[in-house]
Amino acid sequence: MDAEVQTPPKKRKKKLVFGLLLFAVAAVLLLVLGRRGETPVEEEYQPIEEFEEAFKAIQPQEDNLNSTYDLENTIRVINSLEIAQSQMDNFDDYLACMARQDYSGVPAEVLESKAKLMPVLQKLYLLQKEHEELNLWSSLVQKLGGDVVDRINAGDVTLLSMDQGIGGLLIFKKVAGVVFEQYQNEQRLKGELQKQIDEARLQYLGYLESFTPIYIKYMTEWDRLCIDRDKVYIDLYNNRPDLVLQDCEKVLEKYPDNRETMLLKSMGLIQYSRRCKNDEMILIEPEKDSVVMSPSDAYLAEAQAVIDRYIDLYPDQSAPALLLEGLIKETKGDHATALTFYDQSSVEYPRQAERLTDLLDSYRIRTYLNKSLEGNYLLTLYRSTMSGSGFFSPNFMKAMYYDQMGDKDNCAKEIYNHFYRRSNQGTYDCLLLDMRFCEEYLTNSFNQLLPERNYINVSFEKHSTMLGLSSDDMSIDVTVDNQADIDIINLRVFLCIHFTDMYDEDYYVIKLPTINRIPVRSNIELEDIKLDYLEKSFGDIAKVRAIAMTDTEICWIDNVYNATDNVDYNEEHSVNFQILSAKLDSSAIRSRDAYLASIKMSDEMFRNDILKHSRVTHVEKKNLLKKNQYYIDIELPRELILLSPTFTWNQTLMPVENYLKGSYIHLSFETPVGEENVLYMTSNYLNYAIAIESQGDRLKVVSVKNLSDKP
Repeated sequence: MDAEVQTPPKKRKKKLVFGLLLFAVAAVLLLVLGRRGETPVEEEYQPIEEFEEAFKAIQPQEDNLNSTYDLENTIRVINSLEIAQSQMDNFDDYLACMARQDYSGVPAEVLESKAKLMPVLQKLYLLQKEHEELNLWSSLVQKLGGDVVDRINAGDVTLLSMDQGIGGLLIFKKVAGVVFEQYQNEQRLKGELQKQIDEARLQYLGYLESFTPIYIKYMTEWDRLCIDRDKVYIDLYNNRPDLVLQDCEKVLEKYPDNRETMLLKSMGLIQYSRRCKNDEMILIEPEKDSVVMSPSDAYLAEAQAVIDRYIDLYPDQSAPALLLEGLIKETKGDHATALTFYDQSSVEYPRQAERLTDLLDSYRIRTYLNKSLEGNYLLTLYRSTMSGSGFFSPNFMKAMYYDQMGDKDNCAKEIYNHFYRRSNQGTYDCLLLDMRFCEEYLTNSFNQLLPERNYINVSFEKHSTMLGLSSDDMSIDVTVDNQADIDIINLRVFLCIHFTDMYDEDYYVIKLPTINRIPVRSNIELEDIKLDYLEKSFGDIAKVRAIAMTDTEICWIDNVYNATDNVDYNEEHSVNFQILSAKLDSSAIRSRDAYLASIKMSDEMFRNDILKHSRVTHVEKKNLLKKNQYYIDIELPRELILLSPTFTWNQTLMPVENYLKGSYIHLSFETPVGEENVLYMTSNYLNYAIAIESQGDRLKVVSVKNLSDKP
């Protein structure tokens, strides 16, 4: 018989302690898990009249019970309801928002989890009606809506994967506890009210307990879809239509009705068709012994099939598809039909703008996209697709056609129509993208929209408060100055502000209040314009550009001045142009020559006009202290404004006056006549050194040297 094995006393003691610890942990777990059952649940919730319509809207219908679902619409509903809760002004607005959402294709479990929020909101709604001073919506409910999504991060997902119960409870405490505790600390609640708020808090935890795992489930699937679809955008960015089609098929295999991917596939097919348009290869249809179409036409036919299916599925979001259909017709050479589709797309974009852009909320949550060039490109292309900007602007497509036909008037008209449509849609995300598109592809017509643009000046400073004794870092005062000789009517100015820590090409756009009229040689002051961008202040402003839009024109405002920090944002146009001009490449020279041809002017014509029609005078004035001040006044031919020029005296001195006066540009420099008297004119097209000499009591232009030509 084997001897009994004795456990050493120390080991027995360790096992006993370990067992007690296990028992304690198990007891805690049972206690924690048991508390889940203590959360009050409204088993037979009866909505009051105000809640009936919203509650009815989120009840699962037959299409919500199917095994298949629309992932994009699911994400849109999940995000839009939370975001709406954080942005709506009151209960009634939020309930109306819930009632009008499109819940088709949203899984029943998502709707059932959202329905559990209704009794909580109803309890808080009735409390607020009874005690109006509580201000429950703005102090509590809005913050809960914003924090649900914002506070769930990768670490929380890890907790959920560890244990659905314990991890979920920790997340719920984190999300809701802070907000409720903050609210209760801010309010002086009586005993009964405190009890009712606590009950609402427990009910809200119950809602989160069902909502959070579902949110993470579908958002995880959405993230996987985005990773695959992002590859398609990168393929387009790198002009690889073969990879576009390959990666689109990967997405469509799992999500055959995915709206965005269908548009991307048709773009890739059109891109592929244009690449092989001159290919002489032919395709043979297997069942027939005849030639059917070239590879180019085959790709276009497939693109058309994708577009047809897209419009069948999403007739209320057809604007980008109609544009692509126009592009197909144009690629085939059917320009008349292409223009018809572009016109139809122009009509649909404003009507569909809200529906097309609502999914962008899901993109905004993916903040990492703003941290790289490629990610920023993805956002830009998506925004342009959904808002009808850049290559997805039907107006720009028409403008390019008219530009190629030499019809400058209709080209300019379509450029303006684009910005008018975008302004009415109220979306400014891609405003700079649109301006750069015009600069690159529609240069000649774009630059002639408002020749006097160089004489609209914008300056800004910190907002002054208390009669100028203090200032506000979060607001600016803006002055718009008209130095042209025309009244500017119905002026809308967009400030494009680049803050610190922004991606290099990214700007935040502020639309200033519309100015009805700025008379000749006058200005308008606009006060207390909020910056309102991620808590950025005046000191975070790095660069500023400005855009002007009137009833008939759109243009850059080149002269933007920061009066507080004494920064002229136009200085980048006033560098050493002799060096810059020497670096002009052949494409820049071709662009310059094409523009000069479009305005029916040449270097020789400009130089002759300057020599023949310029006037220079020397002026002596007395200042307030009776001291002499010396000025050189110069009048140059007005047609120089077509070059959008900048002027300096001897390369360093800026003019104290620069305005339009009839057929002349009037300049005044505060300086006496010196040994070297040269007026430098710089622009994107021609750069001149205008030499001036004294001839007795007179000053005269004696030579005009073109600095734009390479030595």
